[in-house]
Amino acid sequence: MKNISLKRNINFENNEKERQDYELFSLKITDSVYKKDIGKFLETLSSHFI
Repeated sequence: MKNISLKRNINFENNEKERQDYELFSLKITDSVYKKDIGKFLETLSSHFI
């Protein structure tokens, strides 16, 4: 039998960390945008019914 060696990406852990950081940053921006949109919607809704 031959020995099989796998070459793995040494920077895999760094790439994974960068991807997680980017996803967290992206989610924070998305959350902020939705909160602003919901706030504007509720403001508009309340101004029409009051």
